[in-house]
Amino acid sequence: MKTCTKCETEKEFTEFRTRGNGYHSWCRECESNANKARYTPKERKPKVVKSKEEVALAAKRRMLKHRYGVTLEEYNSMYEFQDKKCAICEDEYELGGSKGLFVDHCHTTGDVRGLLCNGCNSAIGKLRESKDIIDNAIKYLKL
Repeated sequence: MKTCTKCETEKEFTEFRTRGNGYHSWCRECESNANKARYTPKERKPKVVKSKEEVALAAKRRMLKHRYGVTLEEYNSMYEFQDKKCAICEDEYELGGSKGLFVDHCHTTGDVRGLLCNGCNSAIGKLRESKDIIDNAIKYLKL
């Protein structure tokens, strides 16, 4: 016989689960009741169905905040401030999407510099954001 430390009732050993070389301190019934109380489903909020546009906008907000520390409103302000144009080549682009303007930032400090088209953003990255390398490229193009 063994006494359950939960209900303080003396019961047969068969009423306890085995544990290593001994038995659990609570009987099976007390364990079961505790588990049921712990895992009782909570009242769930009704699922809100969002449109694809709402989901995409929320993802854009999270990405801008996480990667660059910029809100969507700040991104839109930069877009308007740059007159909807790339800060380097000055070609006009639509907002967002894979053919839109991308946030350009310093990889050392994380500071946002402006919005660039994919080509200009890639060019700066391939030139390792080095002013010396960019100056050498300008000299080379003047030959």
